[in-house]
Amino acid sequence: MFHPKTQYAKIAFDTILFYKTTGQIRKLEENKITPDLKLNLGCIVYIYDLNNTLISYFGNVYPQKPFLYEEIISNALEAIENKDKQKLSEKVMDSIKVFVDVLSLPQRADQINELKPQKQGVFIKGPNNKSAFVLPGTKGIKTGAEQVDFVKNLADLIDKDNTELEIMSFRVTRYD
Repeated sequence: MFHPKTQYAKIAFDTILFYKTTGQIRKLEENKITPDLKLNLGCIVYIYDLNNTLISYFGNVYPQKPFLYEEIISNALEAIENKDKQKLSEKVMDSIKVFVDVLSLPQRADQINELKPQKQGVFIKGPNNKSAFVLPGTKGIKTGAEQVDFVKNLADLIDKDNTELEIMSFRVTRYD
């Protein structure tokens, strides 16, 4: 059985385990949530098997909930219920591990050549609210320009000039 090392991964894992065994969602009362979990940050919850094969994930660059605590719970539930991803049965709960990436608030990236693809992710929003993002350390991306082109392609914005787009960078901290 997976033993989370951090409170972030523990919240995600416990949410998944409790939901899969009872069908219910358990949350702390707001006065019991620690200050770091009351931050308004985005996160991504990943579920891996014990061979480090990604089973499912879900998350957003921008938070969808008022607190990181609620964001982790919501994203953990989405990761296990996402119809596009592999469904998790109660039987596999002892053969998964969970990671949580907490994202910094995105900052405007004015100089593409100053982006550091190994340390920063990129979020791009274009006309008609088309958007996409890429996490830092993505295989095959070595420069900021490659990172921006990759995200523009994901968002179907490859034909747009960078001046027409909102290009933001963010940092990621992984918790297991």
